[in-house]
Amino acid sequence: ESSVLLCLKKRFHRNLLYTYIGQILVSVNPFKDLSIYSEDVATQYHQGTLSKNAPHIFAIAEMAYTLSQSSKQEQCVIISGHSGSGKTEAAKAIVQYLTMLYQRSDSHRIRQPCNVLPILESFGNARTILNDNSSRFGKLLNVYLRHGIVVGTSISQYLLEKSRVVFQAHGERNYHVFYELLAGLPVEQKEELYLQEAESYFYLNQGRACDILGKEDSQDFLVLVQALEGISLSDDQLTSTWAVLAAILQLGNICFTSYEKESYEHAAIASDTEIQIVANLLRVSADFLQSAVTHRVTVTSYDRIFTPLSVEGAIDARDSIAKTLYYLLFEWLLLKINEWLAPWESDCAVGIVDIHGFEDLGVNSLEQLCINFANEHLQHFFSQTVIAQEEEEYSQEQLAWIPISKTYSESCLDFIAAKPHGILCILDDQTSLTQATDHTFLQKCHYHHGNSPWYAKPKLPLPVFTVKHYAGPITYQVHKFLNKNRDQLRPEVLDIFSQSHLKVVSHIFQKAKAAYSQQRELGHGGKGLKPQASTLVSKFQQSLQDLTAKLRRSHTFFIRCITPNPKKLSNIFDVEYVTCQLRHSGILEAIHIRKEGYPVRLPFQNFLARYGLLVGRRHNCLEEREGCAAVLSHVVGNPPDLYQIGVTKVFLKEKARQLLERRWNQRQSWAIVTLQRKFRCLLHRKRLHVLQEKVTVIQAHFRGYQARKHYRRLKKALVQFNTMILISRALIQRRKHCQVTLFSG
Repeated sequence: ESSVLLCLKKRFHRNLLYTYIGQILVSVNPFKDLSIYSEDVATQYHQGTLSKNAPHIFAIAEMAYTLSQSSKQEQCVIISGHSGSGKTEAAKAIVQYLTMLYQRSDSHRIRQPCNVLPILESFGNARTILNDNSSRFGKLLNVYLRHGIVVGTSISQYLLEKSRVVFQAHGERNYHVFYELLAGLPVEQKEELYLQEAESYFYLNQGRACDILGKEDSQDFLVLVQALEGISLSDDQLTSTWAVLAAILQLGNICFTSYEKESYEHAAIASDTEIQIVANLLRVSADFLQSAVTHRVTVTSYDRIFTPLSVEGAIDARDSIAKTLYYLLFEWLLLKINEWLAPWESDCAVGIVDIHGFEDLGVNSLEQLCINFANEHLQHFFSQTVIAQEEEEYSQEQLAWIPISKTYSESCLDFIAAKPHGILCILDDQTSLTQATDHTFLQKCHYHHGNSPWYAKPKLPLPVFTVKHYAGPITYQVHKFLNKNRDQLRPEVLDIFSQSHLKVVSHIFQKAKAAYSQQRELGHGGKGLKPQASTLVSKFQQSLQDLTAKLRRSHTFFIRCITPNPKKLSNIFDVEYVTCQLRHSGILEAIHIRKEGYPVRLPFQNFLARYGLLVGRRHNCLEEREGCAAVLSHVVGNPPDLYQIGVTKVFLKEKARQLLERRWNQRQSWAIVTLQRKFRCLLHRKRLHVLQEKVTVIQAHFRGYQARKHYRRLKKALVQFNTMILISRALIQRRKHCQVTLFSG
């Protein structure tokens, strides 16, 4: 762990966000703009391999594209990580790369999926205690290709958190779209839709966090409207969308009173105002809607029996209608998005799976159990895939495969989902019983799993249980587990809204009614027909099985996104926080799997470039494989358990790598000392040469000085000699003249 953390930390502080660990790409969110997703950067990774360039998400995108063209196998990129770790941005970067480099250059450019992301963020993202913009649904984004050109995309969703529409824990918000609608809609339209401030709605004020620091809901609403208009929604459809959202808010403000009749508690609506507003907004019968909220209808062969509900039952019925309205609206918008993005035809696709990471929100319910079960399932698949990829690489290099002990276990998966007593099976069984409650479900779990190593009962008699996931223990509160799991559209509610005079509402409910009728027919059992899933858990398990089946058919790439610190600040790397995420993401387990074999793998060329100097220039005369063998034989010796030489790579144990590195460091030290000695010698010789030149110059100047001095002395003596001769001559002449004068006188 320490070496992995040290590597990630050093790279993070050098603004190197991406790191390969085996074939896994680890991405650390920098929480700042680094400008590493430009077209110039993308061009560097075009037609490159993973080892050619520095680690980057563009390299994964390029490899997925290349394999989609050269192989008939589907390609899929699985992106996972904690909330706020950058999963959505990673998916956007892959789509951006593919559409940037592999789309037509003429006018028939594809419709960009990035243009619809504001819709998905507004309707699918919310503030949680972990992240201000947490995606509350999983998604599968397919990028379709034809003849190597991107021709379109599609988006599928998994497990939208419907309960968030009616409940938020302290410090959390409902979906962004509600707050954006109230902040950005013009006053006239707000009055038409009976809208007020966010604090006045029960479905929005439970978390006491209607505002998010730094988020401009009014501006985001304008972006949302532009995106909705961009997918060709008409004004009437936009108005209907706002009406459905306004109706959901009004449903949350319906209050109930109780009265006794024949010793039974019955619920009644305290004020008709909200129910009338909802009926007006959705253009349905107020009387029928009121009956659907306060009564349960049982259909028999002869009649329809109306059973009054208690206050708690009426609240559940109200919330169920609100969740159904929002879910069907979300599904309809997703359908419109896919119609807008859909390709005309394709021959292959690259899938991008953006799935929830492990969640522990403090208040964990059925949604978190499903999310964490999905992560447990994907971790099992991940471990299998890592081992399969290891075995495939050994096979390609023609090496003997060393069986790797499986460090993961299927027991936790069986404990959660296996029949007949897995937790999810118990939940489905209890859901089908009319007299069952959350308490009976919990008691069944305690009875069957009280001694399980994966399960822990509370020390106090609380309505909770703890599951010991591979990522750590998480406690779940069973309140409304059964109600959430039923997830059924009541026939009377379908009938009411199918007759709405609002086209969008009638359309989505008629479609839901047709699917419900088909489900009932299959449930009643035509021969050879498989009954469709009817509970939330069974539907989720079915979608998870479909996703896993798709992944098993595909060649998968794994991207693990990491949040460097819980405060979402730049330049801060919290070691303990990152360590927890590494365990949750399965990266450390992948490293353990890899270490059981030969973890260090170097292509011949790279190996010789680094270690070839250990045998001098002898390896230059040999083939690459023989050169590598010569180096290993000279340094490591011939123990068969420390290394193997494949077709294109050298496989090393850590001990062998350390021996090579130690010898390499010794050789480097010797080379450095030799260079220093030679350089010092060169410096001294150079200095001596300069000194000799200076001495020669000084000597020349001194000899010149001595010669000039000697010359001046000789010259002076000569002048004096000449002077003396002249004087002598003058004296002789004078004497002669005097003598002549005397004789003549």
